[in-house]
Formats: sequence, structure tokens, C-alpha cells
Amino acid sequence: MKRSRRRKPSSLPPVEYPIGTVAYYGPDDRTVTKIAAGVIESEDAEPIMKRWRGSDVATSSQVQKEIQEFFEAHKVQHVAVVDGVLGCPHEEGVDFPVGQECPYCPFWRGKQGIQVVPEQASAPGTGVSESSDFSALQKQLRGLTRARLCGIWKRAQADTSFLDSEETQIAQIMQEHSEYHDLWGRLDTISEAELERDGTNPIVHITIHDTIENQIAQGDLPEVRLIVERLMARGISRHEAIHRVGSVLIEEIYHVLREDCPFDEAGYLRKLRRLVRSR
Repeated sequence: MKRSRRRKPSSLPPVEYPIGTVAYYGPDDRTVTKIAAGVIESEDAEPIMKRWRGSDVATSSQVQKEIQEFFEAHKVQHVAVVDGVLGCPHEEGVDFPVGQECPYCPFWRGKQGIQVVPEQASAPGTGVSESSDFSALQKQLRGLTRARLCGIWKRAQADTSFLDSEETQIAQIMQEHSEYHDLWGRLDTISEAELERDGTNPIVHITIHDTIENQIAQGDLPEVRLIVERLMARGISRHEAIHRVGSVLIEEIYHVLREDCPFDEAGYLRKLRRLVRSR
């Protein structure tokens, strides 16, 4: 639904659209039989979806090529790839009746949410083999964001005048996260195991932080700014307040990818309000 109100001018830039997403589905958490790629062309746009199915979908070089071509055709600026298999590949209301659990995938019955496990600590039965072509596809897509952030950091250290407004904001956020300073200039060379810090992916962390900053700046969701301000009024730093809001946002993003459904703005705001109701 289009918004009719005028936006307030902001010194901070908007999110760079189009944004791409990639999610993986299968009968269990080690088998991929469906890949769903999406393109969000603007803030109010419904995602453009494309899906691939088959027992070899995760290892098919043709599928990898088609995903890249799909993003290139829509001039995607950023790609968000979630590690691991998110859930059942069958669709409620299409493959089985609405309100019921999938009869074809007993592994997923009663399971909710997604477990994010550092690759170096993955237990048997979690995640996807690091040696698989599926993992290679994940790395290739994640590399697009890795290379960009690494380039922004290196240019920021040399001369910030080399950065545009969006890059300047990202560089400032990267600077705020001193615990990752030793990683930023090496994003193009370090392994996934080296990248993880205490179960957190710094790239996802920075991306979510940047998204919240843009939500505050654009004012399209005024409650985001109000929630941050109310948390700060309790003595919480702005940095930590943004992190708390970001934890809610990433939970909603995982839900969208897992369920292959539109972003629930009302649900997102409802969960944000709980942040200031709880002590």
C-alpha cells in the first residue's frame, strides 16, 4: 500500500534497493530440495519471487547461474543469504490444507524458529556440509556483501571523502563496533570460522544496525524512533537500543524467509512495543 504522506528530509541515506534474499528449504535440516530467491525493489513493493525445486537443486551449476542472472536482471544492490535449511519445502494451502502441519516432512513437526550455529561448532544433524556445492553458492552470494564492506572500510581508513553518503553511514557504524575492527580489513580473505564472533556474524550485525538507522532517519515507521528514544530514557545507550530493536527485526526477517511470506509490519511493531513494556 502506497503512503501518501510526505517524508521528512534526512541527512542519512535510504536503504539501497533492490535487495535480494536467498532461502533454502528441505525435508530436514541437512537436505535442500527447494531454493527461493526474492527481490525487493522498493520499500512498499511486494517481493518478486523465483523458486527452484529438485533433489539436486543445491548442487546444480545451472541453478547457481540462474540465481545470479535473476539478481543481475533486477540490479540487486545487496543479497541476504541465511545459513542452513529454514524449513519444509511444501506450502500450506497448496501442498496440504491450511491450518495443518505438512504430512510429508515429519522432521519439521513442532519445530519453530531457526537455530544459528557457528560453523566451527556445528553438531551432527545441524547445518549443511561445508564441502558441498550448496555451501559454495552461499559463500559466493555472501561474498558480494563481504567485498563491499571490506572496500568501504579500507577507503574510510584512507580518506572518507572517497565515500558516498550511504557508505559514510556504514563506515561510521563499522567504526562504532570496535570488537570487529580487526576483521573489517580482512573480510575478503578470512574464513567463515574466523568471521564468527561468539555466535554472531558481524556482517549481518552491521547490516541490521544500518537498516535500523535508516528506519529512524526515514520516519516511515515512527515507532522505531520512539522505541529507541524510550529505551534511551531508561539509561540504555543509543547503540544498545538499536541493537535491541535490531534483534526484533532479524527475528522477523527469519520468519519471512522461513515461511516464504510478506514482511509483517504490524507484527514487527507489536514486538517492538514489548521492548519498552518489559523491564
